[in-house]
Amino acid sequence: MKYSGIGIFKHCFDDPKRITQFEERVVVTDASSPEEAERIILAEFEEYSTDSVEFLDTYEIKEIYEEESIVTEIACSIRIFAGTDEEYLSKYWHDQRPLSCENVGWQHVWFNKGNGKSGCYNCQEERDGELWKTA
Repeated sequence: MKYSGIGIFKHCFDDPKRITQFEERVVVTDASSPEEAERIILAEFEEYSTDSVEFLDTYEIKEIYEEESIVTEIACSIRIFAGTDEEYLSKYWHDQRPLSCENVGWQHVWFNKGNGKSGCYNCQEERDGELWKTA
């Protein structure tokens, strides 16, 4: 049988300008029972953890029921939320990273996005040039 696991991880950075990131990491494994799947997935989550990536010991493991379809659901995350659709999307989808650090009082932390562009680790902003070299 196939099982999926969702684990919550926290990414911390030595650079004080980089904002902490939380990751909902999804993995898939074959196992003969839910208990075996849990052992395998938790061992993988611990192995994924490093000095800068912390497993928050929060997870869900579910059996994957393969349907006769060209699409198979691997994992899902359900949140209880009493607001409107727009409020939910703003809080949990659109605002996962702000459009620009300037909008929230943060500092840009640039990386090489390729093709002569710089991207910011903290926000969605991209700019022309090699800004990571001047930081």
